[in-house]
Amino acid sequence: MTQKQLGIRVVIYGTFLVVCGLFGYALTGETSTSSLVNGGIFGTLVIALGFLLRQGRMWTFPAVLSAVGIFTLTFMWRGVIQLRAIVDGAPGHLGVGILLIVMLLVSVLMFVTLFRSYRH
Repeated sequence: MTQKQLGIRVVIYGTFLVVCGLFGYALTGETSTSSLVNGGIFGTLVIALGFLLRQGRMWTFPAVLSAVGIFTLTFMWRGVIQLRAIVDGAPGHLGVGILLIVMLLVSVLMFVTLFRSYRH
């Protein structure tokens, strides 16, 4: 996969994070400002890194790979917390749990794609 193709995928992933942040905010009844702020800030950061990667700035590759790895671990951790709440019978956690699982799966796919393309 070329650098430009990877950059485009990273931009799409960043856009996905922004949309998920907005969706998470709406899903929680507009009470989770952290999903709005984190999705907006980190999604925008990933979009910027994607454009820089597309331009051939090689230093962005390890940065984006690290960021996606951290996001993957974070979504896994937060997803487990939500799923435990669902199992314990806490109401209102199902939607957020599903959103986090979807974000985890997309992040894993993005991480694997980036890792396979990484040239040491």
